[in-house]
Amino acid sequence: MRVAVHILALLLLTGAAGCDRINRFAGGPSRTSVPLNLPPYQPPGKPVAVCYNKDTATAETIAAAARELCPELGSSVEYLTGDLHINDCPLLKKRRAVYICREPRSGPPSAAPR
Repeated sequence: MRVAVHILALLLLTGAAGCDRINRFAGGPSRTSVPLNLPPYQPPGKPVAVCYNKDTATAETIAAAARELCPELGSSVEYLTGDLHINDCPLLKKRRAVYICREPRSGPPSAAPR
C-alpha cells in the first residue's frame, strides 16, 4: 500500500512538472513566424504574429500577446490578417493572427482633421 502511495505521488509530481511544456502547446497565445504572403498594402510598422486557440483565447489576450512582441514598450497593435492553414503553429493553437506594431505616442492623441 505504501509503495502505491509513493508511486501515485511521483506520478502527480512529474505530471505537474510537465504542465509548463503542455501550456506552451495548449495555453495562451504564443509567438510564431510572420507569414511570407502578407497583404500587398501594409500600414507602417513591424509585423508580429501569434498562435492561439479560438476556444481558449479572447481578442484582448491575443492583442496583449502581440503587444509584448513589439520592439518598443508601450506600442499599440493593429490587426492585419490571420490564417488557419499551413503555418508553424502547434496543433492545439492552429490559428495565427498577424498584427502591426504602432509606435507609442508621446502625449495625447491628436484630434482628427475636420
